[in-house]
Amino acid sequence: MTYDLILRNGIALLGEELRAEPFGSLVVRDGVIIEVTAEQVPVDGSPERELNGAFVLPGLIDCHVHFDLAAHPAPFLHWDRAPFVRSMTCFHNGLLALRAGITSVRDLGSVDRMTLDYALQVDSGELLGPRVLAAGRPITMTGGHCADYGRIADGPDAVRLAVREQLAAGAGVVKLMATGGISSPGNPGLPQLGVSELAAGIEEAHKAGVLVAAHAHAPQGIANAIEAGVDTIEHAAFATDETYKLMLNAGVTLVPTVTALNPIADGIGIPKATVEKSLKAREIYRASTAAAIAAGVRIAAGTDAGTAFNPIGGLLDELIMYVERGMTTTEALRAATVTAGTLVRRVGDDVRVGVVAVGARADLVVCERDPREGLEVLRRPAGVVLGGRPVDLGWVEDTLTETASVLVEPPA
Repeated sequence: MTYDLILRNGIALLGEELRAEPFGSLVVRDGVIIEVTAEQVPVDGSPERELNGAFVLPGLIDCHVHFDLAAHPAPFLHWDRAPFVRSMTCFHNGLLALRAGITSVRDLGSVDRMTLDYALQVDSGELLGPRVLAAGRPITMTGGHCADYGRIADGPDAVRLAVREQLAAGAGVVKLMATGGISSPGNPGLPQLGVSELAAGIEEAHKAGVLVAAHAHAPQGIANAIEAGVDTIEHAAFATDETYKLMLNAGVTLVPTVTALNPIADGIGIPKATVEKSLKAREIYRASTAAAIAAGVRIAAGTDAGTAFNPIGGLLDELIMYVERGMTTTEALRAATVTAGTLVRRVGDDVRVGVVAVGARADLVVCERDPREGLEVLRRPAGVVLGGRPVDLGWVEDTLTETASVLVEPPA
């Protein structure tokens, strides 16, 4: 479903540089920006919004979420709940994202088709929510990270089949597990799927024009994924300077999700093994993210939202951590717009995402002040436009209140 709109008298953060340019009219046709001009374009029946000098930037993009989780202390138990509860959780999480100015996400793993089906409903216009590029089931080895819920595949041929299954189900991105994890049993530093397995899955996804994300925390697993031709590395908590050289040489994008460990603490219901691994890794993770920024690695913002006490909508805190670790505010904004936009393009879709520019999708955030001068203005955007459609943030807030019960923690 597409929309027409004219925004009046604002300041746009244009192009990949997010350069400020006042405009008289920003014109949207069929959900795409067709003109940004100092002139007052005549009214042609399209809805108008007066901005009175407010700033317009690209809609934010969270490149690593789990819409089918609810940030419970033991989050994966949510996948054992009734389908109705899980579907309502996706709906609620979509509204949380919009309230935070997040207009696109990459969902990097569910137990089944739930987020794929949610994405279809949003795309059809039947449901209000951000654009979702979903991976379907994450692909892991026997006994690997997320093996209880992911698609187990051992050997190159099995991985190739598993990727084909996700693509056939409608996946717009593929998720492979290259190392152990922090939130599941085992050592997060050990390699899991090997180079030949990763390469088979990546080749299959790339044939379909689909990018591949590798969950990878430590140097050997990251190196394996890069050798295999992966597009993004997720997390990289224990990466080294040599690892960052590999990323730079291969042109791989890093999605750090460094804030995911911030809320982890003992005594709040999180499994003991997860707490121990998280607390041991947290400062290392923060330092490695700072090292990646200093090395000039291309970074796209992501939060791993949906995991323990890490609700959807916390992207701003991730950006603030990037600034605290060496990025400028503009660089942090680019990580959540321009760079992130390269990861959520769909096969066959030539419309740009993540920029304010002629020919780009009209996913926009309106702020009363310049976010380059202080990111906190994004805590509660003044307005959100989704594909040219102004989002009723009052309705979003009311509906979030009414549907909050779906996020109640399930009984142990």
